[in-house]
Amino acid sequence: MLPTNMRVPSRFAAWWVLCWLTFATVPHGLGQAYQGKQLVKAELLADTSGIVPGKPFTIGLLLRMAPRWHTYWKFSGDAGLPTELKWKLPPGWKIGEIQWPIPLKTIDPGDIETYGYENEVLLMQEITPPPKIDDSSVRLSADASWLVCEKICIPGSETLQLELPE
Repeated sequence: MLPTNMRVPSRFAAWWVLCWLTFATVPHGLGQAYQGKQLVKAELLADTSGIVPGKPFTIGLLLRMAPRWHTYWKFSGDAGLPTELKWKLPPGWKIGEIQWPIPLKTIDPGDIETYGYENEVLLMQEITPPPKIDDSSVRLSADASWLVCEKICIPGSETLQLELPE
């Protein structure tokens, strides 16, 4: 039997290897489905129905998780990966940092402490359009990726779009 001070690192190593093996064997882009069940539904939302040139507004990535599954906070703890957003914005547009809600502390298999979200989370960012917009509507696009876990971890990703009128 391992000494007490070696049990947590050993459990962590075993859990981490399991997560990475799962991550490496699941097709990317299809990671949100497992055994025919949708684990995460992703959607972009905005706090405006129309864009005003030069006026900031808030946009958010809403992730809805299946019961008992969770995603991770920006500082995930002993394991896990935070949700990432890579924006494809028109020239002159600016995006702020993600505003992370306060996370829940979870205990993953192997007594691994992590921080994240269950049920749903809205990750918000401020977007500032340029002072002049030439088009009558703008399509905002982002590549979102996340890791969703219960007893196993499965990566998910989706390219999301939101069209807003000026």
